[in-house]
Amino acid sequence: MAMLTAARTLLLAVILAASPVVAGADDLADFGAAVERAELQYRIALRTLESAGRDETAAEVRLFREALQDAIARLDDEQRPPKSESDDSYAGTMLQIDMAIVGALIVIDIGSREAARAVLTPIGERLAKLRERMDPR
Repeated sequence: MAMLTAARTLLLAVILAASPVVAGADDLADFGAAVERAELQYRIALRTLESAGRDETAAEVRLFREALQDAIARLDDEQRPPKSESDDSYAGTMLQIDMAIVGALIVIDIGSREAARAVLTPIGERLAKLRERMDPR
């Protein structure tokens, strides 16, 4: 299990080191990079849910929540990506994701892998939609 944690940490460190950090980058780019880091940690948390125990899974979900909170901290009202009529507000979307993470931590603590999966899966869809809103092509 220590090897898995070490490998995960190394992978995250390599990805973060490879991410270009440009001095003076605009707030939207910083927010986008923070969302990408949160998505990466989300995927790590899902893999851990499927392959490890309750404590390891809870730790990874907590790291995902920290990464999401970093993205939230970078979200500036003036620099938000455009929003379509059907989109929820950014604050509402982030609040929904954070509440789902708290719910996942509760069901992980109870010991229900299936319930945790059911709570975590829609988060990935919300993160993907958020990323699409930031980078309309």
